[in-house]
Amino acid sequence: MYMDDDRIWGVMTTNVSELYNGLLKKTWGLPVTAMVRMIFHALVDHFVERDKLATALLEKKTHFSLGVEDKIQEYWKRSQSHTDKMTYQIGEGVFEILTFAKNGKGENVHKVSAKDKKCSCGKWRNLHMPCSHAIKFCEIRGIEPKDYVSKYYGTKYYKRTYNETFTLVGQQAYWPPAPFCLIANIESLRTSSVYSRTRLKNDMDVASARMARKCSILKQTGHTKARCPRRNY
Repeated sequence: MYMDDDRIWGVMTTNVSELYNGLLKKTWGLPVTAMVRMIFHALVDHFVERDKLATALLEKKTHFSLGVEDKIQEYWKRSQSHTDKMTYQIGEGVFEILTFAKNGKGENVHKVSAKDKKCSCGKWRNLHMPCSHAIKFCEIRGIEPKDYVSKYYGTKYYKRTYNETFTLVGQQAYWPPAPFCLIANIESLRTSSVYSRTRLKNDMDVASARMARKCSILKQTGHTKARCPRRNY
């Protein structure tokens, strides 16, 4: 997070993985071929849907995507409970913003630097959009907070994200011949013998005396009817 030169944009790798994991839940348990086909179709549908949404936003002349607009609105509501504690540098735009105490939280002082686009909470630099403390600073100075939002959150760049095309797979009978030949690794082939388990047994695999199998002839444990010494008598 701190060694990426601010290229993460507030998105952790695990969050991105979980995002697509939730999108592709329907593929769980399917055969490999069906899984790949369904993943491909799901991604295509996702891109087509988002491309239509981006086109609609451009036609409405919306500045940012819906998620960014909602985030800015959320931060603006939070900023209404903040107060300007002290102004240090008018030209540089350095302020101290005090948060409102509620339910044992808040009452923190954050330093906002408009020139560097930084706040001591770290959200402004990480998300590339003004946090609630920065929005309070904008309100004090009479500045539009959206002027500090990165251009890459704009609908034009949102449209570019989902403007890529996919190559059709088509019917397998019409595929061009592969320029290589697949050769199976003989060492990896399974033999016709009974597959031996490699899992190490523990105490859970040992049955108790009460659950041990008994011989139906002698009513004793240690062997079964098939191996009973008195079976033929």
